Amino acid sequence: MRGTFMRAVGLGAAALAAGACATQAPQPPAPAAVHRCAPARPFADGGERATLWVRNSAEFRAASEIIYRGALAALERGLADASWSAEPAQTGDFPALPPAIVMDIDDTVLDNSEPQARMILKDTCLGEFAAEWDAWVAERAAPAVPGAASFIRAARAMKDPQGRPVRVFFITNRECSRRAGDDAACPQQEDTLANLRALGLDAPTLAEDLMLKSEKPGWPSEKLARRLEVARDYRIVLNVGDDFGDFLPDVRRQDVPQRERARCANRERWGTHWFVVPNPMYGSWQAALGSDLEAALAALPQVIEDCDPP
Repeated sequence: MRGTFMRAVGLGAAALAAGACATQAPQPPAPAAVHRCAPARPFADGGERATLWVRNSAEFRAASEIIYRGALAALERGLADASWSAEPAQTGDFPALPPAIVMDIDDTVLDNSEPQARMILKDTCLGEFAAEWDAWVAERAAPAVPGAASFIRAARAMKDPQGRPVRVFFITNRECSRRAGDDAACPQQEDTLANLRALGLDAPTLAEDLMLKSEKPGWPSEKLARRLEVARDYRIVLNVGDDFGDFLPDVRRQDVPQRERARCANRERWGTHWFVVPNPMYGSWQAALGSDLEAALAALPQVIEDCDPP
């Protein structure tokens, strides 16, 4: 009897539940939350793995140290060969000039993975980037990229056959701009000098060796004008950077196939005169992919597999 009663209760409950389901209207899906940066993406969107790789991986440190070890060996060869120049536009009697190296600063000499991580965690929007970046520069706290500081110190200690020491120039797109509450015309210069000095990279000519974007008229983000200013008085033996635009003009707006053709056209300079420090966090390579990153992921790579096909 008890079993019959319980079965009846169960059937009744099931019928009530079925009726409730039949009369309840289906609920539309909840609308997706609109990100505060919309319609743009956050500045460092999708950069978590790349930033973690730079900050934590043994592979990045090893790769960077390999680059700088190779650059130092190339510098020794270049000093011995007066016809050697790392600047394709350098002409005239440059073999008679004293030797120099040109280097980018950010993520070539100074490691900026810290502000990158901060901006990822804060979902920094593109319009907020300039203020975030300038605040980081003002901290003067960037550590050295692995291998960079020892390379610079070793390079400065080297001389050409005439006994002239190597001078290291830093060509950076850190931009001179006024800062609220600071009367200096270019506080970013003092910040960068202080950061380099804190890493033991001071030199008697360091203030002249540092060349910022907009520091002088005719110094835009394109770096060729600044390299040519160095090339007037020095033979540029090496160029070290982390972006294609550190080496070649007019490539920052090129698409992938155009950049690949330029890479292959200069294949004899990579690893001999030009040395690239890996930077997967940001760079002109991203602009070359276009704004639709999902489409870029789905597409086949447009790279040239072999610059010297048989």
